[in-house]
Amino acid sequence: MIKKSLKKWYVVGSLSLILGSGVYTYGCADGWWSYSSISNFTPEAFADESYKPLFFAPYDRFYNGGYMDNASMFNEDIVEEWTAYLQGKIDREDIKNYVLASTEHASEIDQLYANLNRKQVKGWNLKDERVKNFVTFLYQAKEIEAYSNDSYSYWDYESYVANVMNEHQADKVEKEYKSLKSKDVFYTNRMWFQVMKAKFYSTNRSSVVTFFEQTAAKQPKNTLYYRGLSYVAGAYYQEGDYDRSNALYAEVFNGSPALRQVALYNYKPMETQRVKTVVSTIPTKEVQAAFWAMQGYYSNAMEALKEVVAVDSKSPHANFLLTRWVNEQEASVLKFREESFQSSKVYFESLKKKIDQPGLDWVKKTTQEGKVDNPALWHMASGYLAIFQGQYKEADVAFAQAKKEGKGNKLVDNQIRLFGLINQVSQIKKIDAKAEQAILADMQWIYNDIMPNSNWEDPFRYEYALHWIRQYLAAIYQEQGNSVMSEIVYSNLDFYGKVDHTVNMEKFLLSKNKTSLEQLMVDKYEYNLSDIYERRAINLFYLDKIDEAIVEMNKAEPIRTTSSYDGETYEKTYKNTVLLGNPFNGKIQDCNDCDHRAKQAVKYTKIDFLLKIKEMQDKIAKGDDVFNNALLVGNAFYNGTYYGNARVFYYNALVNEYGNSISPAERKYLLNMSQAKKYYAIAKKAATTKEQKAKIAYFEAKIERNEFYAKEYQNKDYYWGAGWDDPMFKKWKGFQELATLYSDTKYYQEVINECGYFRTYLAQNKK
Repeated sequence: MIKKSLKKWYVVGSLSLILGSGVYTYGCADGWWSYSSISNFTPEAFADESYKPLFFAPYDRFYNGGYMDNASMFNEDIVEEWTAYLQGKIDREDIKNYVLASTEHASEIDQLYANLNRKQVKGWNLKDERVKNFVTFLYQAKEIEAYSNDSYSYWDYESYVANVMNEHQADKVEKEYKSLKSKDVFYTNRMWFQVMKAKFYSTNRSSVVTFFEQTAAKQPKNTLYYRGLSYVAGAYYQEGDYDRSNALYAEVFNGSPALRQVALYNYKPMETQRVKTVVSTIPTKEVQAAFWAMQGYYSNAMEALKEVVAVDSKSPHANFLLTRWVNEQEASVLKFREESFQSSKVYFESLKKKIDQPGLDWVKKTTQEGKVDNPALWHMASGYLAIFQGQYKEADVAFAQAKKEGKGNKLVDNQIRLFGLINQVSQIKKIDAKAEQAILADMQWIYNDIMPNSNWEDPFRYEYALHWIRQYLAAIYQEQGNSVMSEIVYSNLDFYGKVDHTVNMEKFLLSKNKTSLEQLMVDKYEYNLSDIYERRAINLFYLDKIDEAIVEMNKAEPIRTTSSYDGETYEKTYKNTVLLGNPFNGKIQDCNDCDHRAKQAVKYTKIDFLLKIKEMQDKIAKGDDVFNNALLVGNAFYNGTYYGNARVFYYNALVNEYGNSISPAERKYLLNMSQAKKYYAIAKKAATTKEQKAKIAYFEAKIERNEFYAKEYQNKDYYWGAGWDDPMFKKWKGFQELATLYSDTKYYQEVINECGYFRTYLAQNKK
């Protein structure tokens, strides 16, 4: 599970739409990140590791992508067990190599087996009883391994197994086992399992059933026993006898935590009535509960949970079913919904309809009866879902009881504290000193204790909850008319579209009398004053208010910041950011990459760029070389838009435009040619030669082209650009002027050489 820092998302101002958007957008818009981004309830807090693959996973077959690798599932256990058994008589690395790759060492194993009772080989004392047992085991196992590893997976009984052992070979393994005189339980148990394995992968798979029934009673109830039992279940499964196979898998599920995922994977879901019939034939309540638990994984978790509790109220299998049911319930409310909510009351009323109310009532009743395996889980589940019912006091009582039953489990305590915070926030109708005090400590806990220490191994789910809390508080602030705190708590960059908003934000960030909660949220706010000053300067530039833009850009001082993604510290350069190309160049072809690669005699920073424009504007005002200065200023405004080589100028966290698709809010600036057009017109009026006039005519054609692109293609709701059959140019006025008035200029020839559109225009015009 990968955890990412919380990201901003666009959100409108009313409580209804903010809450309606939900965090499902956060979890899925960029691709799914973690269970923490779509859920609040952490199942790891309440069910042991063996159930983990079975937790609710809306996008996976098994939780956390839990993969079953048959070939290596028990490798470590096998090596450790043989190492302990051999008591240092054989090196552990040798044990590992021979046990896990016996077919690769077949000739060596044959040699060892042939020399039993004769001499010492490879430093192994072949007269030692345990060493002899190990060699004999290897000799038998290597033959069987060639067949057992041939199938895709030993629990995939419906798949064709390409290579099966001849029944006579399996019988020989059985005969070897029955001839054993050793009373060594460890050794005989492993040889017994080799017979089970051989028969299962033989041409007579059903023979594994008979052998198990004859010999299983003498075997210890360890992992090998239950692996053997799963072979028996598999044989019944292949024959289509799902009643028996399911009953046996239930026994495996109950008896061997290591095989729970395997047993459940092979369980064949049934109709409820058929399950009841089969369960009635099972003699022990523990296995009956296991049967229902597996059924609940594939069908109705609540229905199965009730059956488990009815059979065995103390069954630990109920724990994972309850966590699945809770996760399913929250998934019905913690997601994007299109309907609008006019108030927090209406919002919470809508949540009630999403929850399985009869199921919740039963959970509450069962919790109060106190006859369950994990009381902390049951109290937590009933309290958490009570929040969605608006039963806040009842939730507090449940969380207090859960804390008592949790007995200091840190993950449980964290879950309780988080739900307590959600419960407190849910009751806020107005943010005042009392409301702030009620949530301050817990908000500080999440931001200062939980987030800095969280990593991919930590199962605690707090991200969705924190995101929702921020949404909710932002909505309340907005309803109170406090748009500044609404933005700080849950950012919406549309906020910065209004100048008075930026002024109010600046005043607030500079103020010294913030409350503790306000200061906490300011400290965690992802934007700063330099972001604001730089954005103001950018907007003022597009309005041709260069003096004011210079003032604001000068305030945008570089800062050192730490990335929330990788923890690296880097500098945000703001006014000192270097533009990649010369922003005063105006060329026939718009090729940003070419301009960026070109050698620059002078490199301009953002502030240098503005100062240079100011210098040229002053010269224009004085009548000093008006044509060239106006042309260069026109180029500057052209290059400062999406179409030019100085896009870096508008790169700013609050503008948030770094790609090809420009948001509607920023199109009025970034796609706007009005300032470039204005200065080209000044240059045109001041032009005295045909070469100068030819250049302006062509630049005006580029302006016309960009305005056409903006209107026809880039102002669409979702910009893909022009298609193959869409027009890329028209009879621009500038083209006509260049062709009819300035065909005798050198610049005209340069345009013909470099501009294919112009050549096409001339050819069409000639026709």
